[in-house]
Amino acid sequence: MDYVRTGKVDWTGDNPPIYLKLDPAGDWSTLALFFRINASDYGRGHMTLVLEDPYSKIGVENPTRLCYTDNAPLARYLINDFVRKFGLFRPAGEALDALPIIDGAVFSVEADYPKHVTEIAIAGDNRVDMRWNDLQDMFAVAQPPRDSQTGMHEMFSIFQPAGSAAIILNGRQLPGQTVERDFFDRRTQSAALAHSETWIRAS
Repeated sequence: MDYVRTGKVDWTGDNPPIYLKLDPAGDWSTLALFFRINASDYGRGHMTLVLEDPYSKIGVENPTRLCYTDNAPLARYLINDFVRKFGLFRPAGEALDALPIIDGAVFSVEADYPKHVTEIAIAGDNRVDMRWNDLQDMFAVAQPPRDSQTGMHEMFSIFQPAGSAAIILNGRQLPGQTVERDFFDRRTQSAALAHSETWIRAS
């Protein structure tokens, strides 16, 4: 048997999302991703990315759009080579083009597992909490390149859906809720932890 993948490992780490809607039948009101990268050509690091009104269709005044990181070159690489290719983010190009990358952020985690896991990013006087509540059973995914978001990578991950989730900026919870959606072979809320996610470029 072939136990070893011959492609290049571009990065490995965690990449949990939270996607919110104001109206379950409407557009996404907020798209958010957290990255904890354990190894890559750009080193190790973290990134919190939040795009409120990502497609500029809901009409939110002064939408929250932020990127906090402790490794700016890594953050730029993740945004340009991965986030822009993720399905829900492809129509958000204008928001990503104008997104300031704030380096020097400090990251921590608070958890009462499996009741909740909260990833915290602090940049200057600003704090963002991404919180996943009521964590459910984990399941494993192996996607071939033809099915992965980039179309060029084999992707492995352990997903753990959340029952609900929240994004909190300086004590204010962003409006919207997770919604039920198709997620691989099941129906889950639009937020999950993504443990040990690894992207291997096809050789």
